[in-house]
Amino acid sequence: IGALPYFAEKCRTIAGAMAKNTLIHPIDELRFGTYDPKDASQALKITEKLAWERIDRILHLDPKDRTFENTVLALTRSTDEFDAVVSIIGHLESVLGEPWRKADILSSTVASKFYNEINLHTGLYKAFKEVDSRLKIKELTKAQNKLLTDMIREYKRGGVDLPPAEKERLKEINKELSRSSTKFSQNTVKANDKTGICVTNKADLDGLSDEFIKEAAENAKIKGKTAGYWVSFNEPNFMSVMSLCTVASTRKAMFKAVKTTGLSPNLPLAKKILELRYEKAKLLGYKTYADFVLKSRMAKNGKTARTFIDNLTKTYKPIIKRELRNLENFARKYENNPKYKLDASDIDSGLDWFYAHKQREKLFDINESVAKEYFPIEKVLSGMFETLSILYGVKFIKNSSIKRWHKDVEIYEIHDELGKHIATVWCDWFARKNKQGNAWMNAYYVADRADGKVDKPHLGYVIANLPLPTKTVPSLLKPRDVETIWHEFGHFMHLALGRTELVEQSMMDIEWDFVEAPSQIFENWIWQPEILTKITSHYKTEKKIPDSLVKKLIAARQFRASSKNASQFIYAKTDLMLHMDYAKDPSKADPVAVNHKNKLAVRGYPAEEWDKGALSFNHIFAGGYAAAYYSYKWAEAIEADFFERFQKEGVLNSKLGREYRDKVLARGAEIPATTLVKDFLGRQSNIKAMLRRDGIKP
Repeated sequence: IGALPYFAEKCRTIAGAMAKNTLIHPIDELRFGTYDPKDASQALKITEKLAWERIDRILHLDPKDRTFENTVLALTRSTDEFDAVVSIIGHLESVLGEPWRKADILSSTVASKFYNEINLHTGLYKAFKEVDSRLKIKELTKAQNKLLTDMIREYKRGGVDLPPAEKERLKEINKELSRSSTKFSQNTVKANDKTGICVTNKADLDGLSDEFIKEAAENAKIKGKTAGYWVSFNEPNFMSVMSLCTVASTRKAMFKAVKTTGLSPNLPLAKKILELRYEKAKLLGYKTYADFVLKSRMAKNGKTARTFIDNLTKTYKPIIKRELRNLENFARKYENNPKYKLDASDIDSGLDWFYAHKQREKLFDINESVAKEYFPIEKVLSGMFETLSILYGVKFIKNSSIKRWHKDVEIYEIHDELGKHIATVWCDWFARKNKQGNAWMNAYYVADRADGKVDKPHLGYVIANLPLPTKTVPSLLKPRDVETIWHEFGHFMHLALGRTELVEQSMMDIEWDFVEAPSQIFENWIWQPEILTKITSHYKTEKKIPDSLVKKLIAARQFRASSKNASQFIYAKTDLMLHMDYAKDPSKADPVAVNHKNKLAVRGYPAEEWDKGALSFNHIFAGGYAAAYYSYKWAEAIEADFFERFQKEGVLNSKLGREYRDKVLARGAEIPATTLVKDFLGRQSNIKAMLRRDGIKP
């Protein structure tokens, strides 16, 4: 999802020196095209000073005069401008890279120090307790009481009561963790930008499109080569090589390049991060970092999360092994080699690489190159917007007048049933150099919805790395690309439809093992026949997708479902092992070795000795998923349960869509996730629906 959003009661205009700084402006606005990284240092200093002035006023209030508004909300909203600057810098570094890299390092360092001081501030903790003791529960709304209770708990859990020496050490740990995580992420982007393979003969790119080969030849010239081809790494290129190239040596070379190039500097960083996290957990009274992190999540502790993942792995593992045996037998026939053995370059993914791709084509009679001609991105988006309109009563209006950070960015306003402008989203769909890989959604501004008012829109971004369009061909998507768009937009709709009493309880503050449910559930819609026909038409002729192809695509959806889950199990088990099993000696926590161990345990196939892929695991080393990668499967179990209601009552049932909007999406984090689940299902969730969908159990 991304960095935390900031909140505001109202916009403030900052005069004097602040007005001259491109990064400082009313916090409910974004002014892309004007921001200058040279302004970062001054902007951070000015806005931090403003925040401390406000905090000082809170600290000097007479205890008898304290209220929820002048203490709790005053603190949470004292940092609005500072958070805005940090958020903008972090976002621009993630989508533009190098020009903003130094500013991002500075911003992360300053923010870490700033929040260290706030989160361990004894005076602020005392002020909250004074509010708590002075006001009776009946004087607060349920949302206010929950926020106050949560903040007091998090202050205490975060170490505010530690002795001075230990508190200072905790501050140092937090500062070093921030610095190391930022460096880890930036190293990964640099590694991706350097990664690629040089191919001498055109024949070694057999199976790839003429456009792909032409681009590779042009890239070779750019790199100063007089002949040959340079296949640079980005996600569309990588998937094309791994799934379409008929030459095994080319696939293996690409796989090795991605798993090795430029990643070595991240090993000492990863080990340092793990050691510091164990030390932090111990200081705070927890046996492991997983127990510390998960205390406030649905799982509550590392043992519960591990049991959940281990039981799922045990349930899926027999089918994983059977699917891999079937794939190896298929590969032997395809290669006319009865002794052929699969290796990591054939199976080390949750996606269909070459042999799985061919097996899928054969079993379901699907030519993916032909199929994707029916998935031009504009048609996918228009069908998605139509679906969201039916379910939630919203309308999407493209706005080409708003400034953007790159020419490819598209901006949409979202309006509700009453015509009120509830959100604006900046969409950056395509892969390019210097841009972080994968896909994500991030909130920038959460608008005030107290008392039902809608006078400002929520603001945020949806980012992906999809294939670039050419002069003659639009961006044509594979089904997995379509799922990615709908997944990330599911996150954004969770923000856009938020109507919480307090901005401090938006969807960005929901328990992290629930937050993926509203995004993952949205992937289900594209596999319904009535939706699949809405999001497809041939990019040249605009003819509707053949009914026969619709049936084949739907039938193939769960092809090798267990093998695809294997990657999730490996990541989750690696994450939990690293954050649970090395409490006695954290220095022995080696992410590469642990990852190799889990690949062998789950799939039964060894990793390549040189595979350093774990050193690009940004989710746990530079994102919000440390000790929490299990959250994807945990949330998937919830969303599968949710979606069965839609299957029973109608996937385009507007009444049910509004109920889901109002009972789940609109309520953000103002009530516990377990309550959200129970309110929509009438019971707590279980894994049965997910197992049914994956064909594990009837």
